[in-house]
Amino acid sequence: MTDNNGKPFNRNLLMVTLLLGTFCTALTTNMLVTAYPTLMKEFAISSATVQWLTTGFLLIMGIMIPISAWLINNFSLRKIYLAALIFFLGGLLISYTAPNFNLVLTGRLIQAIGVGITFPTIQTVLLVIFPPEKRGTMMGLGGIVIGLAPALGPTVSGLILDHLTWRDLFGVMVIPVAVVLLLSLFWIRPVLPLKKSKIDMGAIILSTIGFGALLFGFSEVGETGWGSINVIGGILIGLLFIGLFVHREWPQKNPFLNVKLLTIPSFTIASLVTAISNMTMIGVQVVLPMYLQDVRGITPLHSGLIILPGALIYGVVSLISGNLYDRMGGRRLAMMGTFLLTLGILPFAMLTQSTPFVYVICEYIILMTGVALVTMPITAASSIDLTGLQLSHGTAVNSTMRQVMTSMGTAILGSVLTNVTNSHTPAPHLLQSAPLLYQAKTYQAGMAGFHAAFLVAVVFGIVDFICACFIKGHRQEVR
Repeated sequence: MTDNNGKPFNRNLLMVTLLLGTFCTALTTNMLVTAYPTLMKEFAISSATVQWLTTGFLLIMGIMIPISAWLINNFSLRKIYLAALIFFLGGLLISYTAPNFNLVLTGRLIQAIGVGITFPTIQTVLLVIFPPEKRGTMMGLGGIVIGLAPALGPTVSGLILDHLTWRDLFGVMVIPVAVVLLLSLFWIRPVLPLKKSKIDMGAIILSTIGFGALLFGFSEVGETGWGSINVIGGILIGLLFIGLFVHREWPQKNPFLNVKLLTIPSFTIASLVTAISNMTMIGVQVVLPMYLQDVRGITPLHSGLIILPGALIYGVVSLISGNLYDRMGGRRLAMMGTFLLTLGILPFAMLTQSTPFVYVICEYIILMTGVALVTMPITAASSIDLTGLQLSHGTAVNSTMRQVMTSMGTAILGSVLTNVTNSHTPAPHLLQSAPLLYQAKTYQAGMAGFHAAFLVAVVFGIVDFICACFIKGHRQEVR
């Protein structure tokens, strides 16, 4: 194969470099959820505040992904990827040396800029350098990186926290990212089609305010409740500016983000299914370690090890799912995956203080198997009716929808957990008059919160299954 300059390049080395770089950035996406209890004690902050390390991270990713579509169309792949890795590395160093929570969060947000570029970039490259009949398999391989790395994050985090400090959650990633940065200088070549256009600052401002305000509103629910001015105002302002963004972009010949792609049913349905699946998975990954550590009293390492088998199964099934998509199309695969996803979550809504850990492991494996059958294969299904430059915009729209909904879902589950727990928490005076009763009621309040959060996740899964029934996915339709 030759690049845009007519020079031959090694497709495998290019792909390996992108996969390694994206794996490093993706690994940190969900790494901190196991560390939440540790960070809450370290900085004396609430669960709603600490969740900004994930919610805020996903928010910036959601903002950056539309910008990535413009970057991909206007700059060479090498420049884009090097810039993403530099942002990510800088964010790691800030968080690693941070003296307070605000700077830890600042570093996380800078890291998210890099991740927000690498995620859609690798998906676009895989769609461009491989023919349609191989896209399912290649996207399945990409899914190991984009899906397995975040799934491994809690286990890696637990291992680090058991032997080192929370700072090393960031420090251990510095050398691997620096190595990938050097490899990118040699092996990444310009392979994506370019179409120069002026950057639309108005669109960037509207999308940033819109998505930012919307996700801020959802994130504030855990602290202030659904009826607060922050929540209602944030959501309404967010919806208003997102509406203005769509109105601005719709008539454009060269839009900043091609929202017209959402009029293509095959693209919209497949994108929605992957978004809801990812939203549900990340939401459970945030809540489950809190149950394991706060209710069951186990260490971050042990909670990470309980999650590990599901993460490993995700990697194996991702390889198989890509091949299955190439053979049988998307609809049956999506229906099977979303059914297993929902089936895996349902028992979590009935967890107790004595639920066997083997039971938790098995259910999490079922959940991750379902997600693996959906994530990257159905992302490939979303490209059935897209061609040329539509692929980069399609990837950006797909990724934006996924990240925004994931951030919203994480905020919703966190707020449900907090609000239900607080509403059932006994009055403080009971601690003095009847300490044993206070302890029992506190436990019941915590379990009520976890049960409610997991039930909401079940609802997400049911909605996902219904959407999967409408995916376009017969094999003859994808050729």
